[in-house]
Amino acid sequence: MNKLLRSPLALAIALANTSLATQAWAQSEQPQTEKPKAVLEEIVVTATKRETNLMDTPIAITVMTEEVLTRQGLSNVKDIDKLVPNMDITIDSSQSAPVISMRGVRSTNITELGDPAVGLHLDGIYSPRPQGAMALMFDVSRVEAQRGPQGTLFGRNSTVGNVNIITQRPQVDEFEASLGIELGNFNHRQMRGMVNIPVSDTFALRGSFMVEERDSYLNGYYDPNQWDIRYLPEDVQNAPLYTGSEEDKNLVQRARWWEGGADGVQEVVKADESDFYNNSDQYAFRLAAQWEPTADFSWHLAYEHFQDDSAGSTDTIDCDKAALRVRTDDEGNYLDAQGNPSATPVPGSNGCSRIYGPGADSYTVNVSVPGMQDLTIQNVRSNLQWDFTDSMAFVYNAGWAKQTRTQMSDQDRGITDWDMSIFFRDATFVSHSHELQLQSTDNGPLQWVTGLFFFEENNDMQGGWMNSMASADYWNQSDRTLASKAAFAQGTYSITDKLHLTLGYRYTEDTKEDIGGHNMACNDSNPNLLEPELNDGRCFPSWDRTAYNNLPTDYFWNKDIYTVSTDNDIKGEWDYNNYRLGLDYDLSDNTMIFAYVANGTKSGGIGDVVVQYEQDPQTTEYPLDENGDRIVKQRHENTYDPEEVITYEAGIKSDLFDNSLRLSVSAFFSDYKDMQVATAKPLFVTYSWERDPETGEQTDEISADPFTVFQTDNIGKAEIKGLEIEFDWAITNNDRLNGYVSYLDTEIVSDFVQQWTYATVDLFEISYDESVNPENTQLTTNLKGNELPSSPRYSLNLNYSHTFDFDSGATLLPWVNVSWKDKAYFSIFNTDKHEDLYATDTPDAFSDTREAVTNVNLGIKYTAPGDNWSLEAFCNNATDETEFYWGGSGDGVIKGPVSMPRFYGVRANYHF
Repeated sequence: MNKLLRSPLALAIALANTSLATQAWAQSEQPQTEKPKAVLEEIVVTATKRETNLMDTPIAITVMTEEVLTRQGLSNVKDIDKLVPNMDITIDSSQSAPVISMRGVRSTNITELGDPAVGLHLDGIYSPRPQGAMALMFDVSRVEAQRGPQGTLFGRNSTVGNVNIITQRPQVDEFEASLGIELGNFNHRQMRGMVNIPVSDTFALRGSFMVEERDSYLNGYYDPNQWDIRYLPEDVQNAPLYTGSEEDKNLVQRARWWEGGADGVQEVVKADESDFYNNSDQYAFRLAAQWEPTADFSWHLAYEHFQDDSAGSTDTIDCDKAALRVRTDDEGNYLDAQGNPSATPVPGSNGCSRIYGPGADSYTVNVSVPGMQDLTIQNVRSNLQWDFTDSMAFVYNAGWAKQTRTQMSDQDRGITDWDMSIFFRDATFVSHSHELQLQSTDNGPLQWVTGLFFFEENNDMQGGWMNSMASADYWNQSDRTLASKAAFAQGTYSITDKLHLTLGYRYTEDTKEDIGGHNMACNDSNPNLLEPELNDGRCFPSWDRTAYNNLPTDYFWNKDIYTVSTDNDIKGEWDYNNYRLGLDYDLSDNTMIFAYVANGTKSGGIGDVVVQYEQDPQTTEYPLDENGDRIVKQRHENTYDPEEVITYEAGIKSDLFDNSLRLSVSAFFSDYKDMQVATAKPLFVTYSWERDPETGEQTDEISADPFTVFQTDNIGKAEIKGLEIEFDWAITNNDRLNGYVSYLDTEIVSDFVQQWTYATVDLFEISYDESVNPENTQLTTNLKGNELPSSPRYSLNLNYSHTFDFDSGATLLPWVNVSWKDKAYFSIFNTDKHEDLYATDTPDAFSDTREAVTNVNLGIKYTAPGDNWSLEAFCNNATDETEFYWGGSGDGVIKGPVSMPRFYGVRANYHF
């Protein structure tokens, strides 16, 4: 431990000495006649479950006010990562969920089975589903992003940090109201408002809302040539034949093997931007009440409703990486960019044009399944505090949340012949939590808080995956539950007036269970229970496009047509301990240093149960027992253990130059154990009759097909080192500069041997079956020495503003924000570290490297005398950078959600 803490402590002490010397110099050099300098306002945080001064709290915390969020155009948690050191947020479009990483640690399982690595709390109440971070943030007092393990006080899954959104509470002292309107390009419209009503001297009500609509910023098309066209409007299904040249014809998208003949190839149709993927159509409102009958008692009760009716998000193609790909024909001969024979490898000039046609870019996407999303999140939150003695208070925080999601999205986007989509049908997640606290309220040497925590979540997951040519899968998980209970205590004792000791402990018990859950299948071997006349008694009309598109659009949403593949009855139980040991010392009235060791734990989990049956590889038949049932060869149950992050951290916080400069520095080392990694994993091989790739007809050949499932495993150990410097400087009464500089170094330090699962077909130039064959030892790789994903080595954020004061009392505030993140990796595979394994001539075309990116936001705000109204012009992503948030490979291209292009507009606010 001494070795681990030596460097951070030395840095902290050196910075402290520099801080004291700087203060002494500044005070001695300051002229006596100089007018008072700007002073930063005190910031109050609740990171220790008590209200404390930010600069007196021995934790690394970034605080964002609503003014900052609005100025930067940040409307939900997924957008704040550029303002928080060593925080990185990507998006999983298939689940409409953010993947939040902090200090190198994240969770890649964002299904109902997974847990986040960064806790999300609303007014101190735990929010379990990652989609909750997509909800609109409005009428907030502040957002606190705490870094480092927060397990002792915030508990569940605050492994490396926690985000707490604190909303504005009703005020009993005055009536106030406000209304804001924002207009921008892409037909953007946003409105937000608030009204605070004092009903009496002890009771107040507050209502607030936010509405946002925006067209898609993608160049979207509907494609009637893909396999599944059931959801497309009639005019798209009957689009005219393609009339362009053969050279320009998209061979992947517009000339598939099932097309041709009298029908020909149809034109794609431009989609309406207002209801295409990556649009915005959402609203939220909150009703809150505050009751303070005495000075010793307060009760805050709030109901919040969020609704997202957009088309959801989708992935697009990284054209630059796709352009690096060298084309070959079926025999492996090189082709040039136009598809003609070539003696040498020739990378293409525009990777997207090969897939979507001339003029395509990274914002182009062709789909046959229009996006649809109906996401509802409801919350009831209650915060009660009773100071029942002069030295103690009772606090009861309770919350209820319900999330319901119906969603449909295209998953292949015309990149491959395989037409795939995903859907969720009224997937419902209901949770409730209760936390009871006792805490000290006096000014004695010991400040403490202790409590009990109870949480329960009931999930009803209904959804499925469509492989439109051959099969459909349905997830019928109607009773997946999570129960968690914990007891905790934490206290800070003042050993002297300047030296303070903090001890914290939490004991947690988690239980996860699936009762009666099933994975279900629908293919040509299952009977159709509904309309057998449509497909000759088969559940699924495999390889019959006409019969498939005669099915109703909701045909596969009915679980009654499926047969049960697996019974997912499974249960897991875990208990674990969290601790914190810390010291902080006041070097002066304005400077403190701190150091601590603490751990954070992400809960263990369960996965789907997979049953492997005996099968004859010569006939593909399944032998039956004496009862007529298939004989079970093996039952694959997936449970995994908790992961743990132990962090050693030291830091300094100082107010300099007469409280005009606020400086916070933290250095940390984290030992990351039992890492949870979710991947698609081949378990065993099944056998089936092959089909002719030209006609889809069944042949006399038998193929070995891998059975692949998405599951989470504990895979090893990593080490993480980092440095974070945050500052806020009121240079003058009119000039403000703030931001951060951060450093992060991550490395897998244990052997992590597994089968390669990233862009395998393309990098190794093998077939899909070979790529997921669990017996293919060619793909066994040790990832020791790799870096963790979403972990840029360096990052920087700078915000500068200058206020022009007019004699009338009006102000003009131009501002600029610049953020930069170093390159990082999309996945854990770090493809550039393993180039000796690959068969392809162009591994860079399939790289999982995420390039460095610079983002510039700027604006100018006019505020009228008396602060009654303001008008602001803004431009986000002023340099029009294109950034991808996720990486994946499909038919040789890198894909993922793409950042919004240059976005500009005006916003007006009026305060009553």
